[in-house]
Amino acid sequence: MNKALLVGNDINNTTGNYSWANLIKGLIEYADAYPPINTENKPFPMLYEEIYLNAVKKQSAPEMRIKTLIASQTRNMVPNELHNRILDLGIPNILTTNYDLCFEKTLGFEEKSCKNQGVVQENIYSMFRHHNMESHKIWHIHGSQTLPGSITLGYEHYGGYLQTMRNYVATGTQKTYKYKNFSRLDLRLKKGSVAHHSWVDFFFTHDLHIMGLNLDFVEMHLWWLISYRARLIARGKIPVTNKIYYYYPAAYEERSRHKLEMMRISEIETVRIDGFKDKTDYYKRVINSLKNSGS
Repeated sequence: MNKALLVGNDINNTTGNYSWANLIKGLIEYADAYPPINTENKPFPMLYEEIYLNAVKKQSAPEMRIKTLIASQTRNMVPNELHNRILDLGIPNILTTNYDLCFEKTLGFEEKSCKNQGVVQENIYSMFRHHNMESHKIWHIHGSQTLPGSITLGYEHYGGYLQTMRNYVATGTQKTYKYKNFSRLDLRLKKGSVAHHSWVDFFFTHDLHIMGLNLDFVEMHLWWLISYRARLIARGKIPVTNKIYYYYPAAYEERSRHKLEMMRISEIETVRIDGFKDKTDYYKRVINSLKNSGS
């Protein structure tokens, strides 16, 4: 079974380059809200809505200005050794929730060389968005700094994205796209005609390894996809033989038991990593586990 990899933002947090926390701090400073925005117990899609509404009310700032700010901040992110080690695994398809181009930069490509190669040229959502980089395809499933409007933030964007995903997977796209049409995914799977035009396909056709991604329940589109896949498998509706693996540190287990339980009932194999000394060492162990994996 071929492999694919889904990588979250936490690999950027192993070094002092520019982290997700820095990005949120910059957004809050931009909103210039009074009283100051309280971030406690607020899932990021809702926190973003608060930041956006404050910016609109105080500065009449269009949302594109905020997303352009985010794109400019992600340009400060530079690759670390983990990006290189991940690419050295030789896994052709790397899915990432990150807006930055650290994987592309590791391969020696500048932003001007990163052209969207998706079969559908999307402006807002990122069902098909990817960059062809030598022997790798980098799928930016939450959008890319190269097109600020594609950056997935806020419940409005998540809701529209989920609708787009559901059409592609569950009902078919009919006349959604001008030059391309997709029948529903279960029919394509039964016919063996999945062409991997979208990152979504890898959830059904490749052994998918997930690392560096918190996968909170606010990621409604990913949890919908996971749940939909599990329902189809439980009902014997599709010929799914691939596996999905989620890697997590041992210290994560107790406080995230609720998520791990949902993953296990949803046909995701959870892989606990013990005995590491710091975050970088943890990810090195995950990468070594992947390297030695036969699946």
